[in-house]
Amino acid sequence: MASYSGQKKQNQPPESRSEQQQKYIAGVVYDLIAESGIENVTMRQVAEAAQLSLGTITYHFRNKQTLVATALEVGYALPEDWDEYKGSPAAQLRRIALSYALESPNSRWWRFWINHVAMSTRDAEIQAHQSRRFDKQRRFWIRLLVSGIERGEILPDTPVEETVDQMLVEVHGLVILQMVKPSTKMRSYARETINKMIDSILAPPAG
Repeated sequence: MASYSGQKKQNQPPESRSEQQQKYIAGVVYDLIAESGIENVTMRQVAEAAQLSLGTITYHFRNKQTLVATALEVGYALPEDWDEYKGSPAAQLRRIALSYALESPNSRWWRFWINHVAMSTRDAEIQAHQSRRFDKQRRFWIRLLVSGIERGEILPDTPVEETVDQMLVEVHGLVILQMVKPSTKMRSYARETINKMIDSILAPPAG
């Protein structure tokens, strides 16, 4: 999952209509929804905040649900420093898990995510997408654990699916705690808890 700054940025439209533009628009969506909630944000507001025409927004996104779903997918993209962890599934797992330790109490991504989860209780289309995204995330974490066991980085008797389910419950719970108690202490606690969670399944060094 990508890590987004909680600080507002002076967004400027990118030069090319590509993945870069999609990320740019997603950032605008995070800011608007973090402030006003999904129900209160319109496609026109997104276009105005993104300094793009409404036609450009509707060309790429047929409706608000599609726009919000795309923003969710962009947020789950692998972090930009992912290549640094290649060759070590355990390091990749830790990197992904630590993205649930907020960098700021005003993280626009996580405030958007909370709003998305809340809206999924009232919107069947958003709920279905949230469910599919969670299943995809779960499969990814399972692959990391299996690869870690095969490489000897993770304890061989680790019950993979059960462990992943416990981890996902833990990290999502930590996000809620950090939202309820938006303090440096709570963010540090989240980071320490996640590191301990990963350390508990690591195999001892060879030799």
